Amino acid sequence: MIDNIERIGNFTSSNVFRLCASTVKGEVTAAFHTYVQEKMYERYLGRSLEMGAYSQSMAWGNFLEKRVNDNLPNGYIMVHKKTNVHPTHKFWTGSPDFDCPSLDKIAELKCFEPKNFASYVTALLSEDLDKIKKEHPKEYWQIVSNSCIKGYSKGEAIVYMPYASEMDQIRELADDPEYLSQINMEPWQVRFIIEKSNSQLAVLPNESKFKNLNIFEFEIPIEDKIFLTKRVMDANKLITG
Repeated sequence: MIDNIERIGNFTSSNVFRLCASTVKGEVTAAFHTYVQEKMYERYLGRSLEMGAYSQSMAWGNFLEKRVNDNLPNGYIMVHKKTNVHPTHKFWTGSPDFDCPSLDKIAELKCFEPKNFASYVTALLSEDLDKIKKEHPKEYWQIVSNSCIKGYSKGEAIVYMPYASEMDQIRELADDPEYLSQINMEPWQVRFIIEKSNSQLAVLPNESKFKNLNIFEFEIPIEDKIFLTKRVMDANKLITG
């Protein structure tokens, strides 16, 4: 992603939540201006400010994405490596995990560590968009943003944490060069999956009250699309003048 020229200097779905927070008077917060400044720096530098640091949490999610994809119904296309550009606002981009054109939606997958998993799933189970937006703004606005870019009316949150009973198979896949080649990952990136115990990984006990795979689809409120679009346009104007 750090070498993707369509993301450099542009506002991306994974970070637009930083543009969306408001003060009690409805004004933008410091996070808005900080993000705008970062995008301005990138445009001047001609490169990403990020340097591609590796993390086990990120590797865990990337590794499990194909497993989730293989268990979803027809209509889901795994596109996490493709960046979409807004058709009219070229400074607004996003890379959803799943594109579902026949279903008029994008879907975002999260493979969180236990506390965030429990918090996010609990919010989604409420089916209360205001609660989800308040407690998980990063995830909510990412879905709204990618839906805006694609012109879809719906978004979907997918959250996955494997059961302990799945881990033998998952560790076999982590040790399978052919599978790793399919998902474009190197053995060193997933070695921790083989070496660590279940308690050291984001793994659900088989008897957990949570399900391993949680899916929540919702209609994107038109007012949120309008609000986000205005915030992104206002942010860009601060750079271009």
